[in-house]
Amino acid sequence: MAPRTGRPRTGRKPNFIVRMNPEHAAAARQAARDAGKQVGQWLEEAITEKQEREKEAGNVTKADC
Repeated sequence: MAPRTGRPRTGRKPNFIVRMNPEHAAAARQAARDAGKQVGQWLEEAITEKQEREKEAGNVTKADC
């Protein structure tokens, strides 16, 4: 395998710009504030929870319904 080229890793998380409805952005900011977290932390948890729900929903068979 070839050695990695480019910028060295800094250990910091990358910035990620997201466009969203202003009402959803405000709701995310408020939910993060209520949870005592930064918006990025709150969004990471929300994404993880959604992925887990979808994974569980994908494991449901017709016999389970």
